[in-house]
Amino acid sequence: MYDLVLKGKLLKDGKVIEGSVGILGGKISRISLGELEGEERIKIGRGNLILPGLIDVHVHLRDFDQRKKETVETGTMAALHGGITTVFDMPNTQPPILNVEMFERRKALFEGRAYADYALSFLVRDNCTEAERVNADFYKIFMGASTGGLFSEHFESDYRCIPGIVSVHAEDAGIIRKKPERPPEAEITAIKLALKAAEKFRKPLNICHVSTAGGIDAVLTANLPWVSFEVTPHHLFLTKKDYERNPLLKVYPPLRDEEDQRTLWRNFSRIPIIASDHAPHTPEDKESGAAGIPGLETEVALLLDAINRGMLELSDIVEKMHTNPVKIFGITNKGFEVGKDADFTVVDLKREWTVKPEEFYTKAKWSPWNGRRLKGKVVMTILRGKVVMEEDEIVGKPEGVRINAGNGSA
Repeated sequence: MYDLVLKGKLLKDGKVIEGSVGILGGKISRISLGELEGEERIKIGRGNLILPGLIDVHVHLRDFDQRKKETVETGTMAALHGGITTVFDMPNTQPPILNVEMFERRKALFEGRAYADYALSFLVRDNCTEAERVNADFYKIFMGASTGGLFSEHFESDYRCIPGIVSVHAEDAGIIRKKPERPPEAEITAIKLALKAAEKFRKPLNICHVSTAGGIDAVLTANLPWVSFEVTPHHLFLTKKDYERNPLLKVYPPLRDEEDQRTLWRNFSRIPIIASDHAPHTPEDKESGAAGIPGLETEVALLLDAINRGMLELSDIVEKMHTNPVKIFGITNKGFEVGKDADFTVVDLKREWTVKPEEFYTKAKWSPWNGRRLKGKVVMTILRGKVVMEEDEIVGKPEGVRINAGNGSA
């Protein structure tokens, strides 16, 4: 007898099957094409699909001295609302996570406050001794200044010393100083430098928010098995023209021209990861020019809408927001297989709805897609065998736990 049985259409190994999932102790105990008996049974409606729990590897949850922007509670509730079961927390907080003491503070902050599962990171900037002492799930290097202003002036040595997988914000500091508008060359130059170091040291590297034709071409041409990269929904669905109409769309790296966007889509099948780069700010900070876009509660819906427009397949979402993150970051307790956490994202591909930021759980009550009619919606989120979000309502408790991540392999 299982604690919970989910019955409905499952997306498994790229195929839609009618089946049941038996859950015991928060883990997947059996996946069956037939009926299973459980203490509780949830029959997912005919129009809905059960996906493995989706993972966002690039989220700024703020907190610490920036609780006005976001807290662990509000950010992880936003994640569940958007169908994300695991978030990767970024370390450019105030104060930043640069030493063992701050890492331990961050770890303690999440316990009993996170509604979703999470990965913890460490910011590397001439602090290799500290980096070697913490057991972070991943490490972050900024090659050029972003929110928080801290960046590595010695990328190669910082990257070389890190004991685990590195996520890198690739924009060249020298070019940014001369050209604060951050032209494509800032990203392309930094990506090429990062790739050169990756080829030299053969250490796992994930390049964040690739946004330019030259950037994606450089990564794909290098074709290093231990290097992965991510692309954001805002770079896929918005361009520089949108920013010119709405200056609130300021983001780093900036929105690009239509040719860059077309190149991202031309290479969509080769993009390993889609991640939101959820970056909440107060309205006052955005009006003053802060860079960042909230994305946790719209990213999956935008991709579902794109499926309905014939731009991608449902299997693409699972590959880029579940399968590849699990593999690349070495997450040992996640995956749609027996023995792994029973995390699921249930979607209705045909549900039409209007984006209303005032109904978001994030503190950032705005969106580039405010008022947009989308087709495709997350209707339920299940975390370790418990329904934690249903029909826009958070019904779970702050019981998120840290992932069991290994050293990662891109």
